[in-house]
Amino acid sequence: MLTNKQIKLINSLHSKKGRSENRLFLVEGEKGVNELLNSSLKIHSIIINDNIKLDTTFLNIKCTVFYVADFLIHQLSTLVTNNYGFAIVEMPNESFVYMPDEFTVILDGIRDPGNLGTIIRICDWYGINQIVLSNDCTEFYNPKVINASMGSFLRISHMYVQLDTWLSKYTNSKKIGAVLDGKNIHEYEFPDAGFIIFGNESNGICQSVIELIDDSVTIPSFGGAESLNVGISCAIFLDNLRRS
Repeated sequence: MLTNKQIKLINSLHSKKGRSENRLFLVEGEKGVNELLNSSLKIHSIIINDNIKLDTTFLNIKCTVFYVADFLIHQLSTLVTNNYGFAIVEMPNESFVYMPDEFTVILDGIRDPGNLGTIIRICDWYGINQIVLSNDCTEFYNPKVINASMGSFLRISHMYVQLDTWLSKYTNSKKIGAVLDGKNIHEYEFPDAGFIIFGNESNGICQSVIELIDDSVTIPSFGGAESLNVGISCAIFLDNLRRS
């Protein structure tokens, strides 16, 4: 049975402050929890719906498993619908090592957690293993980010930096900016490695980073839409990258 102290801890993980202070975050739903079990992350505890108590998945888990009533799962989860349960997970120590012979996705000012989670999932699909984020991007361990990533957060290395300062150190790495006015992506020849930089939908890439870009590349429009969602833009860029 969950104690009041444990319930208080779970509720605290709904906020960035609580996650930061406890160095813990939530992974919710069946897919997320099951992918987590096959990862190297350290699980603090698992809270599962009592209705699936006979599931043998958790028989040999090296952490505490709580089986609780359906209403409590709904009460404690950040998801609108969660009939399965969730895990409390320890934040790993950051161990990002930039790999210059690979592509790295750079995110500047991405504040919507759903967009960030989608981008993480897209990067995982296209085999991009590392993401570098500006300090004003939304938090990687926000529950909405984790949920939108559909487990892909487990396979993506990430780091938060002062973007212009960090990028300026890598003078030999090609910096490709996704912008509204640039070379047609359908005709652009991607290099073998480098940075692909995406800005937020309202302001685009900030000026200090724009000044560091080697190639400005755009997705041509054939209709009347003003812009594309940044997650969709990321998918189109990475698809064209892999095609080339």
